Amino acid sequence: MLNFYRLNQDYLRFDGNDRLDLIGRLSTNQVITLEKYNGMKTILTTDKGRFVDLLTLYDFGDFIFSTCSFNNSKNVLDHLEKYTIMDDFKVADMSSTHKTILFYGENSEKLSKEVFCIDPEGLINNDFSLCIDDDHHAIIAKNDDEFSGIYFIYAAKDNEYWNQKIFSQNNINAFGLNEISAGDYEIIRIRNGIPAFGKEMSDLTNPLECGLNRYVSFTKGCYIGQEVIARLDAYDKINKHMVGIKSDNTISTAEEPGDVKITIDNKECGFVTSAAIDDTKNIGLGFVKTVSLDYNKNYQIKHKGSYTDCKITKLPII
Repeated sequence: MLNFYRLNQDYLRFDGNDRLDLIGRLSTNQVITLEKYNGMKTILTTDKGRFVDLLTLYDFGDFIFSTCSFNNSKNVLDHLEKYTIMDDFKVADMSSTHKTILFYGENSEKLSKEVFCIDPEGLINNDFSLCIDDDHHAIIAKNDDEFSGIYFIYAAKDNEYWNQKIFSQNNINAFGLNEISAGDYEIIRIRNGIPAFGKEMSDLTNPLECGLNRYVSFTKGCYIGQEVIARLDAYDKINKHMVGIKSDNTISTAEEPGDVKITIDNKECGFVTSAAIDDTKNIGLGFVKTVSLDYNKNYQIKHKGSYTDCKITKLPII
Protein backbone atom coordinates (compact mmCIF):
# COMPACT_ATOMS: atom_id res chain seq x y z
CA MET A 1 0.00 0.00 0.00
CA LEU A 2 1.15 3.55 -0.78
CA ASN A 3 -0.21 6.16 1.61
CA PHE A 4 -0.38 9.84 0.80
CA TYR A 5 -1.28 12.99 2.66
CA ARG A 6 -2.02 16.48 1.33
CA LEU A 7 0.27 18.50 3.53
CA ASN A 8 -0.48 22.12 4.44
CA GLN A 9 2.61 24.29 4.05
CA ASP A 10 3.64 27.84 3.24
CA TYR A 11 6.16 28.59 0.48
CA LEU A 12 8.85 31.23 -0.07
CA ARG A 13 11.31 32.20 -2.79
CA PHE A 14 14.75 33.65 -2.03
CA ASP A 15 16.67 35.66 -4.66
CA GLY A 16 19.85 37.71 -4.69
CA ASN A 17 23.56 37.02 -4.62
CA ASP A 18 23.64 36.97 -0.82
CA ARG A 19 20.72 34.55 -0.34
CA LEU A 20 22.77 31.62 1.00
CA ASP A 21 25.07 33.84 3.04
CA LEU A 22 22.16 35.60 4.75
CA ILE A 23 20.18 32.43 5.48
CA GLY A 24 23.40 30.90 6.81
CA ARG A 25 23.86 33.82 9.21
CA LEU A 26 20.30 33.45 10.47
CA SER A 27 19.84 29.67 10.71
CA THR A 28 21.34 26.57 12.29
CA ASN A 29 22.58 24.46 9.38
CA GLN A 30 25.56 24.81 7.01
CA VAL A 31 23.46 26.03 4.07
CA ILE A 32 26.35 27.78 2.31
CA THR A 33 27.30 24.38 0.84
CA LEU A 34 23.98 24.03 -1.01
CA GLU A 35 24.26 23.44 -4.75
CA LYS A 36 21.74 23.07 -7.54
CA TYR A 37 19.15 20.34 -6.85
CA ASN A 38 20.37 19.95 -3.27
CA GLY A 39 17.82 20.25 -0.48
CA MET A 40 18.44 20.97 3.18
CA LYS A 41 16.48 21.62 6.34
CA THR A 42 17.59 24.47 8.58
CA ILE A 43 16.04 26.20 11.56
CA LEU A 44 15.54 29.92 12.04
CA THR A 45 15.98 30.77 15.72
CA THR A 46 15.54 33.86 17.85
CA ASP A 47 18.40 35.42 19.79
CA LYS A 48 17.30 33.19 22.68
CA GLY A 49 17.62 30.05 20.54
CA ARG A 50 13.83 29.57 20.27
CA PHE A 51 11.97 28.61 17.10
CA VAL A 52 11.03 30.98 14.32
CA ASP A 53 10.48 28.04 11.97
CA LEU A 54 11.93 24.96 10.32
CA LEU A 55 12.66 25.63 6.64
CA THR A 56 13.32 23.17 3.83
CA LEU A 57 15.48 24.81 1.16
CA TYR A 58 15.48 23.63 -2.46
CA ASP A 59 18.33 25.16 -4.47
CA PHE A 60 17.54 25.87 -8.14
CA GLY A 61 20.95 27.36 -8.89
CA ASP A 62 19.84 30.97 -9.38
CA PHE A 63 17.21 31.07 -6.62
CA ILE A 64 16.01 29.05 -3.63
CA PHE A 65 12.49 27.74 -3.22
CA SER A 66 11.60 27.05 0.41
CA THR A 67 8.81 25.51 2.42
CA CYS A 68 7.91 26.63 5.93
CA SER A 69 5.14 25.87 8.38
CA PHE A 70 1.51 26.51 7.46
CA ASN A 71 0.30 30.05 8.23
CA ASN A 72 3.80 31.08 9.34
CA SER A 73 5.24 32.70 6.21
CA LYS A 74 4.63 36.25 7.50
CA ASN A 75 6.49 35.47 10.71
CA VAL A 76 9.42 34.11 8.68
CA LEU A 77 9.35 37.12 6.34
CA ASP A 78 9.36 39.57 9.24
CA HIS A 79 12.30 37.76 10.84
CA LEU A 80 14.34 37.74 7.62
CA GLU A 81 13.60 41.39 6.84
CA LYS A 82 14.60 42.40 10.38
CA TYR A 83 18.15 41.17 9.72
CA THR A 84 18.46 42.18 6.06
CA ILE A 85 20.40 45.44 5.90
CA MET A 86 22.84 45.86 3.01
CA ASP A 87 22.46 42.32 1.65
CA ASP A 88 21.55 41.53 -1.97
CA PHE A 89 18.57 39.48 -0.88
CA LYS A 90 14.91 39.41 -1.81
CA VAL A 91 12.17 37.16 -0.49
CA ALA A 92 8.72 36.54 -1.96
CA ASP A 93 5.76 34.87 -0.25
CA MET A 94 4.44 32.13 -2.57
CA SER A 95 2.13 30.47 -0.06
CA SER A 96 -1.00 30.51 -2.21
CA THR A 97 0.76 29.33 -5.36
CA HIS A 98 1.82 25.76 -4.50
CA LYS A 99 0.64 22.50 -2.95
CA THR A 100 2.41 19.49 -1.40
CA ILE A 101 1.59 15.80 -1.29
CA LEU A 102 3.61 13.42 0.89
CA PHE A 103 3.79 9.87 -0.49
CA TYR A 104 5.14 7.28 1.94
CA GLY A 105 5.23 3.51 2.10
CA GLU A 106 6.77 0.64 0.20
CA ASN A 107 5.59 1.80 -3.24
CA SER A 108 6.71 5.43 -3.03
CA GLU A 109 9.90 4.89 -5.08
CA LYS A 110 8.01 2.78 -7.61
CA LEU A 111 5.44 5.57 -8.06
CA SER A 112 8.22 8.10 -8.54
CA LYS A 113 9.93 5.98 -11.20
CA GLU A 114 6.82 4.94 -13.15
CA VAL A 115 4.61 8.03 -12.91
CA PHE A 116 7.07 10.90 -12.40
CA CYS A 117 10.02 9.30 -14.28
CA ILE A 118 12.32 10.17 -11.35
CA ASP A 119 14.49 7.60 -9.56
CA PRO A 120 14.68 8.75 -5.91
CA GLU A 121 17.38 6.20 -5.03
CA GLY A 122 20.00 8.74 -6.07
CA LEU A 123 18.56 11.40 -3.77
CA ILE A 124 19.77 11.76 -0.18
CA ASN A 125 18.48 13.69 2.81
CA ASN A 126 16.19 16.34 1.26
CA ASP A 127 17.63 16.50 -2.28
CA PHE A 128 15.23 16.79 -5.21
CA SER A 129 14.69 16.41 -8.94
CA LEU A 130 12.32 18.14 -11.32
CA CYS A 131 9.43 16.31 -12.93
CA ILE A 132 8.58 18.01 -16.22
CA ASP A 133 5.45 16.92 -18.06
CA ASP A 134 4.70 19.21 -21.02
CA ASP A 135 4.33 22.66 -19.40
CA HIS A 136 3.70 21.23 -15.94
CA HIS A 137 6.62 21.18 -13.50
CA ALA A 138 6.87 19.64 -10.04
CA ILE A 139 9.49 19.00 -7.36
CA ILE A 140 10.15 15.39 -6.36
CA ALA A 141 12.03 15.61 -3.05
CA LYS A 142 13.36 13.05 -0.63
CA ASN A 143 11.82 13.23 2.85
CA ASP A 144 14.27 12.59 5.68
CA ASP A 145 11.97 12.42 8.71
CA GLU A 146 10.37 9.28 10.12
CA PHE A 147 7.64 9.22 7.47
CA SER A 148 10.39 8.91 4.80
CA GLY A 149 8.94 8.67 1.27
CA ILE A 150 8.84 11.62 -1.13
CA TYR A 151 7.34 15.09 -1.31
CA PHE A 152 5.54 16.08 -4.50
CA ILE A 153 5.37 19.89 -4.70
CA TYR A 154 3.54 21.51 -7.60
CA ALA A 155 1.90 24.75 -8.75
CA ALA A 156 -1.65 25.16 -7.45
CA LYS A 157 -2.82 26.15 -10.95
CA ASP A 158 -1.87 22.61 -12.09
CA ASN A 159 -3.93 20.91 -9.40
CA GLU A 160 -6.49 19.37 -11.76
CA TYR A 161 -3.80 18.18 -14.17
CA TRP A 162 -1.72 16.39 -11.54
CA ASN A 163 -4.74 14.92 -9.78
CA GLN A 164 -5.89 13.32 -13.03
CA LYS A 165 -2.40 12.06 -13.85
CA ILE A 166 -1.53 10.67 -10.41
CA PHE A 167 -4.86 9.46 -9.10
CA SER A 168 -6.17 7.58 -12.11
CA GLN A 169 -7.97 4.33 -11.36
CA ASN A 170 -5.05 2.43 -12.89
CA ASN A 171 -2.58 4.04 -10.49
CA ILE A 172 -4.89 3.54 -7.52
CA ASN A 173 -5.01 -0.17 -8.34
CA ALA A 174 -1.33 -0.53 -9.25
CA PHE A 175 0.14 1.27 -6.24
CA GLY A 176 -2.57 0.80 -3.65
CA LEU A 177 -2.94 4.56 -3.25
CA ASN A 178 -4.58 5.40 0.06
CA GLU A 179 -5.23 8.93 1.30
CA ILE A 180 -4.89 9.30 5.04
CA SER A 181 -6.86 11.81 7.09
CA ALA A 182 -5.46 14.69 9.12
CA GLY A 183 -6.23 12.65 12.23
CA ASP A 184 -4.27 9.64 10.97
CA TYR A 185 -1.36 11.88 9.99
CA GLU A 186 -1.34 13.36 13.50
CA ILE A 187 -1.31 9.90 15.10
CA ILE A 188 1.69 8.81 13.02
CA ARG A 189 3.49 12.10 13.66
CA ILE A 190 3.00 11.83 17.42
CA ARG A 191 3.87 8.12 17.56
CA ASN A 192 7.17 8.80 15.78
CA GLY A 193 8.04 11.93 17.74
CA ILE A 194 8.04 14.32 14.79
CA PRO A 195 7.77 17.85 16.22
CA ALA A 196 5.22 20.23 14.71
CA PHE A 197 5.44 24.00 14.57
CA GLY A 198 3.18 25.73 17.08
CA LYS A 199 3.09 22.59 19.21
CA GLU A 200 6.50 21.10 19.94
CA MET A 201 8.36 23.80 18.01
CA SER A 202 7.47 27.04 19.78
CA ASP A 203 8.89 29.99 21.68
CA LEU A 204 9.11 27.68 24.72
CA THR A 205 11.53 25.21 23.12
CA ASN A 206 14.76 25.02 21.12
CA PRO A 207 15.98 22.60 18.41
CA LEU A 208 18.04 20.44 20.78
CA GLU A 209 15.10 19.93 23.13
CA CYS A 210 13.07 18.75 20.13
CA GLY A 211 15.73 16.26 19.04
CA LEU A 212 16.50 18.16 15.82
CA ASN A 213 20.28 18.10 16.29
CA ARG A 214 20.78 16.80 12.73
CA TYR A 215 19.69 20.21 11.40
CA VAL A 216 22.17 22.07 13.62
CA SER A 217 25.80 22.55 12.61
CA PHE A 218 28.18 22.91 15.56
CA THR A 219 31.15 23.80 13.35
CA LYS A 220 29.78 26.66 11.23
CA GLY A 221 30.14 30.35 11.99
CA CYS A 222 27.80 32.49 14.05
CA TYR A 223 24.06 32.71 13.50
CA ILE A 224 21.20 34.23 15.44
CA GLY A 225 20.74 32.11 18.58
CA GLN A 226 24.04 30.27 18.09
CA GLU A 227 25.54 31.22 21.46
CA VAL A 228 22.60 29.78 23.37
CA ILE A 229 22.45 26.52 21.40
CA ALA A 230 26.24 26.02 21.43
CA ARG A 231 26.34 26.54 25.20
CA LEU A 232 23.55 24.01 25.76
CA ASP A 233 25.47 21.46 23.70
CA ALA A 234 28.94 22.16 25.07
CA TYR A 235 27.91 21.96 28.72
CA ASP A 236 25.20 19.32 28.27
CA LYS A 237 22.69 21.74 29.78
CA ILE A 238 19.54 20.86 27.84
CA ASN A 239 16.84 21.92 30.27
CA LYS A 240 14.07 19.61 29.03
CA HIS A 241 13.49 16.80 26.57
CA MET A 242 10.66 15.91 24.23
CA VAL A 243 9.01 12.68 25.37
CA GLY A 244 6.14 10.41 24.43
CA ILE A 245 3.10 10.22 26.69
CA LYS A 246 0.75 7.27 27.22
CA SER A 247 -2.39 7.21 29.34
CA ASP A 248 -5.51 5.11 29.91
CA ASN A 249 -7.53 8.34 29.78
CA THR A 250 -7.86 11.20 27.33
CA ILE A 251 -4.77 13.41 27.25
CA SER A 252 -5.71 17.08 27.46
CA THR A 253 -4.19 19.69 25.20
CA ALA A 254 -4.63 23.45 25.11
CA GLU A 255 -4.59 26.27 22.59
CA GLU A 256 -1.22 27.55 23.80
CA PRO A 257 1.86 25.35 24.40
CA GLY A 258 2.65 25.03 28.07
CA ASP A 259 -0.92 25.37 29.38
CA VAL A 260 -1.38 21.66 30.18
CA LYS A 261 1.17 20.66 32.81
CA ILE A 262 2.97 17.38 33.52
CA THR A 263 3.56 16.80 37.23
CA ILE A 264 5.44 14.37 39.43
CA ASP A 265 4.99 14.17 43.22
CA ASN A 266 2.59 17.15 42.91
CA LYS A 267 5.31 19.32 41.35
CA GLU A 268 5.13 20.71 37.81
CA CYS A 269 7.95 19.33 35.70
CA GLY A 270 6.81 19.76 32.09
CA PHE A 271 3.94 20.30 29.71
CA VAL A 272 1.87 18.55 27.02
CA THR A 273 2.04 19.75 23.40
CA SER A 274 0.13 17.17 21.29
CA ALA A 275 -2.33 14.33 21.84
CA ALA A 276 -4.29 11.76 19.83
CA ILE A 277 -6.09 8.44 20.18
CA ASP A 278 -4.22 5.61 18.47
CA ASP A 279 -6.76 2.76 18.24
CA THR A 280 -7.69 2.53 21.93
CA LYS A 281 -4.47 4.08 23.25
CA ASN A 282 -4.18 7.71 24.32
CA ILE A 283 -0.81 9.03 23.20
CA GLY A 284 0.85 12.41 23.17
CA LEU A 285 4.01 14.45 23.05
CA GLY A 286 5.35 16.82 25.63
CA PHE A 287 8.42 18.04 27.44
CA VAL A 288 9.81 17.04 30.84
CA LYS A 289 12.60 18.82 32.68
CA THR A 290 15.86 16.90 32.58
CA VAL A 291 16.15 16.81 36.38
CA SER A 292 12.70 15.16 36.62
CA LEU A 293 13.09 12.71 33.75
CA ASP A 294 12.67 9.07 34.81
CA TYR A 295 10.89 6.68 32.44
CA ASN A 296 10.19 4.25 35.29
CA LYS A 297 8.18 6.70 37.37
CA ASN A 298 4.50 7.63 37.25
CA TYR A 299 3.46 11.11 36.20
CA GLN A 300 0.21 13.05 36.03
CA ILE A 301 -1.28 15.53 33.61
CA LYS A 302 -2.77 18.61 35.24
CA HIS A 303 -5.43 20.55 33.39
CA LYS A 304 -7.99 22.96 34.84
CA GLY A 305 -7.54 21.59 38.32
CA SER A 306 -7.99 17.92 37.45
CA TYR A 307 -5.30 15.23 37.24
CA THR A 308 -4.85 12.27 34.86
CA ASP A 309 -2.32 9.47 35.41
CA CYS A 310 0.19 8.95 32.62
CA LYS A 311 3.51 7.37 31.71
CA ILE A 312 6.26 9.08 29.78
CA THR A 313 8.15 7.08 27.18
CA LYS A 314 11.13 7.29 24.90
CA LEU A 315 10.43 7.97 21.23
CA PRO A 316 9.07 6.47 19.09
CA ILE A 317 6.05 5.55 21.20
CA ILE A 318 5.61 1.77 21.18
